[in-house]
Amino acid sequence: MESSTEKIIRMLLTHPKQKWMQKDLAEKSNCSKAYLSKLMKKFREENIIARPYKNQVVLIGFSKLLNKWANMRKVQEPIYLNISLSEKEIEDSLKEEKDYALTLFRAAWYRTKFMRTDSFEIYAGEPEKFIKNFGEKVNEPTNFIVYMGDKQIFEFIEIVEGFKLVSVVQNYADLMSAGGSGVRVAYELAEKYDLMR
Repeated sequence: MESSTEKIIRMLLTHPKQKWMQKDLAEKSNCSKAYLSKLMKKFREENIIARPYKNQVVLIGFSKLLNKWANMRKVQEPIYLNISLSEKEIEDSLKEEKDYALTLFRAAWYRTKFMRTDSFEIYAGEPEKFIKNFGEKVNEPTNFIVYMGDKQIFEFIEIVEGFKLVSVVQNYADLMSAGGSGVRVAYELAEKYDLMR
């Protein structure tokens, strides 16, 4: 499960122009007002947020916060599935699914068409149900990977080419945390979506 800090960061980054009341951020991230106040004090000292009014928060350091998130983000333990469907059959089936969001290389491919992939990396709200629809768990790595999805991930999904994808900022953070060629793909996303503004 994600920390309250990550939930707060995701909300700030997915709504970068919104003026947040601290109590709303605390409520939506399930953290105490005291914890949020301490975190906002730290973010203010780092020039990530500003406070135009008492208890109001405005994001001013978008790229700084995005990279902070990418550095703290840890990709969960994957669940590998053995499936017998072709890529087209998987895509057709995904368009019928409800509680999922593509991430990492597959999500980035639909957005940028950079670095073609044959893998599917997916957050599922109900992994057991999702797994049952697609295949069976195996212990060795496969090209069909499922992660347990936090509720907030699904609040900020985007539809691209008929597929549900994590938000662009989530996609970037996940790719950066994956390392390796994920960093190259993350930079392509950053360039296309002006994430280093």
